[in-house]
Amino acid sequence: MTTPFKAIGVLTLSALATACANTKSTPNNLAIQCLNSSTNAKTSTTIGASNNTKVKGLTYVGTSIADAPFDSSAAEIVNYDSCTDKLYVVNAKEKRIDVLSLDADSKPTQTSTIDLFTAGVSAEINIGAANSVAVHNGLVAVAIENENKQENGIIALYRSDDLTLVTTYPAGALPDMVSFSKDGRYIASANEGEPNDNYTNDPEGSVTLVDLKKGPLKATVSQITFTDVLAVDEDVRISGKNASIAQDLEPEYLTFADNGKLYVALQENNAFAIIDPKKSKLEKIVGLGSKSWSDSKLDASNKDGILGNLANYTNLVGLYMPDSIDSYSVNGKTYIISANEGDGREYGIETTQKVCDELGFTWDGDNYKRTRNYSKKEDFCISHIDEVRGKDLQVAANHPLFLALKDNDQLARLKVIKPNGVLSADSNVEAFGSRSFSIWDAEGELVYDSGDQFARVIRTKNKENFNSSNDSNDSADGRSDDKGGEPEAIEVATINNRHYAFIGLERQGGILVYDITDPQKAQVLSFTNRRDFSQNVCTQMKDEECANDTYNAAAGDLGPESINYFTRNGDHFIAVGNEVSGTTSIFKIKL
Repeated sequence: MTTPFKAIGVLTLSALATACANTKSTPNNLAIQCLNSSTNAKTSTTIGASNNTKVKGLTYVGTSIADAPFDSSAAEIVNYDSCTDKLYVVNAKEKRIDVLSLDADSKPTQTSTIDLFTAGVSAEINIGAANSVAVHNGLVAVAIENENKQENGIIALYRSDDLTLVTTYPAGALPDMVSFSKDGRYIASANEGEPNDNYTNDPEGSVTLVDLKKGPLKATVSQITFTDVLAVDEDVRISGKNASIAQDLEPEYLTFADNGKLYVALQENNAFAIIDPKKSKLEKIVGLGSKSWSDSKLDASNKDGILGNLANYTNLVGLYMPDSIDSYSVNGKTYIISANEGDGREYGIETTQKVCDELGFTWDGDNYKRTRNYSKKEDFCISHIDEVRGKDLQVAANHPLFLALKDNDQLARLKVIKPNGVLSADSNVEAFGSRSFSIWDAEGELVYDSGDQFARVIRTKNKENFNSSNDSNDSADGRSDDKGGEPEAIEVATINNRHYAFIGLERQGGILVYDITDPQKAQVLSFTNRRDFSQNVCTQMKDEECANDTYNAAAGDLGPESINYFTRNGDHFIAVGNEVSGTTSIFKIKL
């Protein structure tokens, strides 16, 4: 364990308002005072409502649009702070946190920002993008990567009342997600440790754990690594280029569960890491296995000319590969829920074909070999890739999918995991993600999966735009060969003694609401998509693509990346951060 950090600034302030009751429970020792506002509890009861009152759906309230170019991750992660009654939103491109105020109707408006460069100066590093923000009783934690993404980043801690920097804590390479424990004692960051573009530097993934028991200025910082992991089970996917296990494991997201454990999604590895925060120790890594597409159906082709063409395929499976995860408890048992996005590994550089050939990489640009531009024209050169289209798989002639993999109307277009060698007749073809959300028990065993419900809901509600991309409104079926609607964001809320999951579809857009009170029998309740496919995504377009980097507000929300549940004035809300449109939208939960 180490305790290196830097503190700056004067930690005194004039009173903003009457101190709220839960200030005393915050282990900050910074005299942060809070406005009189409702708490941001993930378990709450509506005033005057019956305990039998159930969630019916979502009602749109309002939107704040970030001042940033189109599709620049300008509203990536959003978190509500009950202490100041404000929203804190990651604006990755501008290297800042946008602070949004809410009016009486809970409509958001940007009123201030947190400039993150002061944190870099304090930590004596050149900062890159901010990747995540979390709040707890007046403290705002921000995960910030190094300008050199393969070098260690930081967690910066701010006061929410006057937005001054309290301190910084060292993190691992590419801190991608940050969170407080529910009691506020710990901050943790998932440090992804991605390799550089030409794959010459591949740092180890890790988890940073900050213990605030003695307050932020006397915190204990632990770096939990995978260096001592010498073997993993067969369900844990190791696919990096000449990578050790520690280099290959890439923490993506995390959740502090009620059983006292910290669960970390290792997305590319199709696994969870389970950590004991009290001991600052990795307990185990659990592989998540695969989902059969013989039981559920998918549209696997973007060239079949049929929208929502759902079909079963024997010996085709999807690896869950969750992105966002969250946790909740039922009858004393802990459950983890996951948005099963899937993610392949593709790295490369912009260079000439001549240089690409000399490096021994794979040229993926236009063929300039027989022109004078062979050594001048630059395009994409792949240093490492783990995906391949179905038509390029080598499979035994008696494999059940042999013909389907050659057919553009079936599996020829589907992006699948590149195997080592020829697939035998009884081997499974593995696709990225499961186009679903899942519920797991505390040991990582599957309890529930939503099957093909997402696709069926989209086909019913948005069939003419089925499996669209998030940066074009003329892209129907365009993501069918990839990961479909692509579940990305997930959030749990407990309202009137019932548990609900809110799931955002990154490509298709929209929020699904599920009742997950019975973990084995989750029920879909509603689907809300504040996206207008009849509008251009930008104010100027060329060949159906954005031509001026200026988002068209009439297009609605594009690319939901995060969801945060909060209560305010006795009502229940979710805030949704949309990284492509740069919008932060508020929805009231209908009871």
